[in-house]
Amino acid sequence: MINLLKKQLQTKTNNLLKEVFILLKDQRLETIQKLVNTHGIIGVSDLTTELDVTEMTIRRDLKSLEEEGLIQRVHGGAKLPENLSEKELSHSEKQEINISEKMYIAKIIASLIESDDTIFLGPGTTIELVCDYLEVVPMRIITNSIHVFNKFKKIDIHDLILIGGSYRERTGAFVGSIANRALSDLRVKKAFIGVNGINRNMAFTSNEEEGTTQSIILDNAQKKYFVADHSKVAKEDFYGFYKLNEKTTLITDNKLFSTKKEEIERFTKVIN
Repeated sequence: MINLLKKQLQTKTNNLLKEVFILLKDQRLETIQKLVNTHGIIGVSDLTTELDVTEMTIRRDLKSLEEEGLIQRVHGGAKLPENLSEKELSHSEKQEINISEKMYIAKIIASLIESDDTIFLGPGTTIELVCDYLEVVPMRIITNSIHVFNKFKKIDIHDLILIGGSYRERTGAFVGSIANRALSDLRVKKAFIGVNGINRNMAFTSNEEEGTTQSIILDNAQKKYFVADHSKVAKEDFYGFYKLNEKTTLITDNKLFSTKKEEIERFTKVIN
């Protein structure tokens, strides 16, 4: 009996130590990212002094951050990566990035859609994947994305509406005054909007016209969902178009650092 109690106590202690280790690692990674963002480039020796850990630990942390695209390792340290948001990626380029994370998020979105819902699906390679996991019908789907429309037209969902307007070939989205007028008259139960960045209390996109169109449908939705994989959190892009604390929810993947999640949860609910 005593041996069993000792074993249970040791297991609880080991689990607690693991949780502390994960928390400390997340805090280190967050600090490293902030230092790189502030200085542009920083050395391994500077980081070991700042964080009071071994060089081996810092190098492992830098590798983790580089794999997420948050920093770029260089000889003796790390620097800011080439900023992808300076060049808006094409639809085909986005399809090749973070595929497993997008599938994870698409499954969550599909689980939130109920029979007879009227929903808006914005442009985005993650949102396009929702079609592969959707199990409930009928429903009404409204979109301003030609790629989302082409995916969903292959299944019988009862009512599929494509909003027209000025076509942006780079993302496959219809935007501008025609699209905006059409959306201003619509009311939806749920809106799912992809973003290029989430930072503090703001959602960002690369194009102001797309941002304006998205903000209109968000205002007209009962439930507002932002869609972003973990690499887009704590990042900004050209145009900030909507505040998170406007009764929104962020849907992301399970690779989001706990410290970043806590920061976002100051403003909105996070599902991952």
